[in-house]
Amino acid sequence: MSPLRIEAYNPELSRWIQVGEVKPGDSPGSISDNKPDGTRDVYMFGCAPDNSKSIIYRSGLGLDTEVERGRLRVVMPDPSRFETVKELNPGESYKMTVKTDVSQAPGQIRFTHK
Repeated sequence: MSPLRIEAYNPELSRWIQVGEVKPGDSPGSISDNKPDGTRDVYMFGCAPDNSKSIIYRSGLGLDTEVERGRLRVVMPDPSRFETVKELNPGESYKMTVKTDVSQAPGQIRFTHK
């Protein structure tokens, strides 16, 4: 089955580089966005089990942090705390700008539901 593809734009190469994917049935992925005012948004994204769409959410509560062998994600289970940012149908893409914990400056990422 086709995945939700995650890419980052590399301005030095002037092209998109695939950095990850989430397949139908996989656990959701996440990425943090550190805002200039010191607040932090956590985005979760995943592919529907039937591969009909992918959804990107923003969490009102949660923590997303790097650990030695991966990513630790703690998000409150209250669905009312999630905002749907974008639903992607097959062939659709969505771009956003984020500043992660490891990036020196904000960068563009792109989600594509294949």
